[in-house]
Amino acid sequence: MFQSRCVSEQYVVAFKLREESYGGSSEEAVYMLTDQIIPSLEMLARWEKEHKVMGGFFEGQRSGTMIIEAEDNLELDQMLASLPMMGVYEVDVAPVQRIGSALERDRRIVQEIKTAAGL
Repeated sequence: MFQSRCVSEQYVVAFKLREESYGGSSEEAVYMLTDQIIPSLEMLARWEKEHKVMGGFFEGQRSGTMIIEAEDNLELDQMLASLPMMGVYEVDVAPVQRIGSALERDRRIVQEIKTAAGL
């Protein structure tokens, strides 16, 4: 589980290998694996040990989903940009709203509706 950091945010990050990234030759496969994917997986494994990343890649595929914890969007951007595989993967990012925050929001909405309806 993630360690609690005061100002951290969580982001769902989905990775999917771009089909055009891999031309199909053995040389291209070796380069992509040794220079881009393996170093990126090593970085992600280190972040996992530091409790900054949870999740992984889908078995037998070159795609996956992770939750990444960062102080803010800037730190997340820096983390992702440092991954050598960013040139060969499509990445989608969505910020996670904490459960407590969603609960507060919905309670506030109920109160606003009640007030507006005179209940």
